[in-house]
Formats: sequence, C-alpha cells, structure tokens
Amino acid sequence: MKTPASMGALVFTLVFAQVLGAQGKGSNSTEKIYVGILDDAREELVNWEPGVARQRLIRPVFEKVGSAWRRVDYSSIPHRMTWTVAFDGRNLGQVKSQAEPEAATPDRSEGFLTLAQKLTTPSAAAPAVGEPSSAFAGVLAYGPGKTRRPLVVVSRPYFRDPDGWKRLPQLPDRIATLVRAAFRRDFPHVNRCKEEEILQHNWRFPDSSLGFPVAYESNKGSFLVEASLDAGDCGYVDDPDDPLSDPWFFVSAGGRVRRFGSFMSLLDAGDYDNCGRSELVFFLSQPEDFDGFVLYDANLKKQASVIWAYH
Repeated sequence: MKTPASMGALVFTLVFAQVLGAQGKGSNSTEKIYVGILDDAREELVNWEPGVARQRLIRPVFEKVGSAWRRVDYSSIPHRMTWTVAFDGRNLGQVKSQAEPEAATPDRSEGFLTLAQKLTTPSAAAPAVGEPSSAFAGVLAYGPGKTRRPLVVVSRPYFRDPDGWKRLPQLPDRIATLVRAAFRRDFPHVNRCKEEEILQHNWRFPDSSLGFPVAYESNKGSFLVEASLDAGDCGYVDDPDDPLSDPWFFVSAGGRVRRFGSFMSLLDAGDYDNCGRSELVFFLSQPEDFDGFVLYDANLKKQASVIWAYH
C-alpha cells in the first residue's frame, strides 16, 4: 500500500495535460475568452498548519479562441483583468486581479502550483460559497488545513447555465440500471477485499454494492453520475481505470452511457463562451500527488486540463 508523499520538502512540478479539439459550435469572435479559478493560495498550506490560507488568488487555467478550448497560454494573459464570478448559473459579482512578478511563474520559480494573478479586490469583498473544509483541499486534505470552494471566473460576463444542471437527491431507478450495466461493462474484473487482502477475484458484486453518491440532471434529460463500489478495503487506489476510483458516467438523453473520468468533483456548469450550451469544470484530485482542474464541453468530451504535482 502506498502512503501519501511527504510534504515536508515539496518541490512543485507542473504537469499539464491538454486535450484539444472543439465539440459543437463555439464563439465566432477572435478575442480570447479566459476561464480561471478564484482559489485559495494552496502554496501556503504545505506547511501543515491548521486553518485556511490567508490569501486568495486567481489561477487562469483555460482560454478559447474561435472554436477551441485549451490550456491557457501564459504569455498572452493581460497583466490586469476583471473577472465575472460564475456559480450555478448566477453572477456572484466581479473581482479584479493583476499579474504577479515575472519571476513568479511555474516554469521559473519553485513553490508555484500554477500561474497566479494577485487578487486586487479586497478579500472581504470576494465571493465565497459555503464554509472552508477539506472537500476541495485535494492532496492537502491529508493535513489539518482547509480550503474555500474554488469558484469559476470568466473574463467576460458569461455565467448562465442554459443546460440547467442540478444536483439530484436520488438517482432515478432507470438511470441507475443503465449506469450499473456500464460499470460492469467497463470493469469486468472486480476484486472483493478485506484489510488490503483479496478475498475473491472476479467478484460478481450485487447491485446493492454499487452506490451513486453524486448525480446531476440537465434540462436536456442527460445525467452525470459518480459511482462508488463497496468492495471492502483493497488498499491505496491511484489508477483512474480502477473500479474503486469513484468513476463518473455521462448518460445522454437517448440513454447512451459513457465513463469520462475519476477522482473528480464538479465545480460549476456554465456557458463560458456564450455558445448556447454549458461547459463543465471539475476539480481533480488524483492520489497521491496530483491536483488540478478539467474542462469538458456540453457532450462531456474533455477539452483541456491544468494539473500540478506536489513533488
């Protein structure tokens, strides 16, 4: 079993994964649209002190020119920016930011997870949703620190969610049946375990062992479903293709089911490029070293990701 990486002497190394290609119709404007994250200064939390980071900042993460979403081109970001804070189809307000010193960039300075802009809006005036917790602390959740919920920010006033994604208190039985079938198709070999020892190979798990802790439905009749298999204690899991990685499934309005990711939590859905359909941004935390953000289009096709490693 692996153990969490020691955080005492971390050297941050950026690992950017990018998937390009447009799905559907995008903006016709040649002006770039930037999507960022209003986030805590996670760099402060690696000292394992309790509490919440003192500073909040903007992490520019994605951009769109024409029809393609991609990881942001750091060299092109304006030094001063005004952002619309988007959440749940609402405009939570605006914040302003400015570039950090040139030397403080991920590829030129240790200690920076991503390119960051300093928040020039007073912290007390910056929107927040919920109370600080370990829910979005990622790898740092192993320590005593807590983080505020990361919020999506957009360089234009695009915040509405035309697809109307809403969290469900309970997944409909017919959708649960479809996702169970897809889970069994994608994971034909499942082990049942106890105390990190395999008790049974190729376990034919009952329906009751596969839960759906998080599910969303759109006004188009499609679903996002996180699946969680109770197979006992099988030890440390860091492979997104492991059945115990809490995989996510997309169910189309027509009933087609496709797995699209693991180790993720949905941050927001919004039409950030004003194309008429909602993009979705997830927070990713993949044990034991990787945190980041991933953007999907309305068809849940991955467009781009910004991911960093802690060693």
